[in-house]
Amino acid sequence: MQTGIFYVKVRENPKESFQDFFPHMSLSYTNMAKLFEKNKKYPVLAVEKVVIIKKDGTEAESARFLVPTENGNFIWILSELFTFAGLATDDASDAGVEV
Repeated sequence: MQTGIFYVKVRENPKESFQDFFPHMSLSYTNMAKLFEKNKKYPVLAVEKVVIIKKDGTEAESARFLVPTENGNFIWILSELFTFAGLATDDASDAGVEV
C-alpha cells in the first residue's frame, strides 16, 4: 500500500479527546501535546496500526503517526492527539514545513 503525506494539527483539548477514546491512558500522553504548536500543521510521514491493552484486559485498536516535533526530532505518537488538517496537495504555505 502506498500513501501520500497528509497534515494534522493538535486537537483543541487533547485531554478531553483521550477521555473520549482511552479514558485509562496516562496523562503523559496528553502532555506530549506540548511538543507541538497549536494551529500549526504537521506532516504525517508514516502511520502504524497499534493495539492498546486496556486496564480491564481488553484490546483497543488505534494508530500512531510519525511526525516531526518543534525541537527537530521525530516521534511516534498516538493519532487521537491530532485532527486532520489537509493533504499534501493543499496549499502548503501555512504548513510550517516545506513540501
